[in-house]
Amino acid sequence: MAQKNLILIVEDNEDFQNLYSMVAETAGFEVESIYDGEEAIQRLEREPIPTIVLLDSRLPHANGDEILQAARAHEKWSRVPIYLITADLRAAQRLKTFAPDAPHADGVIEKGAESIHKLRELFEQFRQKPADSGQSNLEQSKK
Repeated sequence: MAQKNLILIVEDNEDFQNLYSMVAETAGFEVESIYDGEEAIQRLEREPIPTIVLLDSRLPHANGDEILQAARAHEKWSRVPIYLITADLRAAQRLKTFAPDAPHADGVIEKGAESIHKLRELFEQFRQKPADSGQSNLEQSKK
């Protein structure tokens, strides 16, 4: 079962992990942090299922592509939005070109100054509003 507004951040760099967590928490997400690829693969066997995943492309013990493939093969995780975060956008594009049949991330975000703005937009898109507010997102945006 998916937990509302839970984001799983898989990133081995503590500074990036803290930065992404701060942005996610500000956007109303509960954050679960994982620093290791092997731990991320093991996490696929546990509840709750997150609303969205940020996945670093290079991690100790398993890279982002391996984790992505395992998640897409797992029934409960197959439709979870997974966004790859990388310092090398060209490498992510090459993977898409040279392995077209491999499971792909829902998007790729390049690490750097622009990533904060992109993450804010992404989190707003996936954040689930409280059901008892009585207003649709459209009604709220007209205010």
